[in-house]
Amino acid sequence: MMTFADLHHRRHAIKLFIFVLLFAIAPFALAHTHPASMMPAANETVSAPDSVMIHFTGAVEPKFSTITVSDATGHVVNKEASAVASDGKMVSVALPKLSAGVYTVNWVAVSVDSHRSQGDYKFTVK
Repeated sequence: MMTFADLHHRRHAIKLFIFVLLFAIAPFALAHTHPASMMPAANETVSAPDSVMIHFTGAVEPKFSTITVSDATGHVVNKEASAVASDGKMVSVALPKLSAGVYTVNWVAVSVDSHRSQGDYKFTVK
């Protein structure tokens, strides 16, 4: 039969195990880089921008981090490849003169420790 002291020690051991487990996996959960700011911003209506810029929470790998911009029909409108700024946290892509309409920004960010994240958002040109 288990005593109160045994039960108390068992609970303490379980709590300690959970704490150690969370402490061990926390760096992996935090390793993903995500957009900190976007220009134009999601769901924003703007005059035709000459580029799209996304500032990420951490440095990204230039060879594997990209931005593409598509029109409402799904046609990619940027003619040039995206580029990563020297700080490693800003990715941008130049745009041709855009017509009025809704555009979708698709981004992929691979952090310097190789964790991949991706997403998309829309903005409107008036």
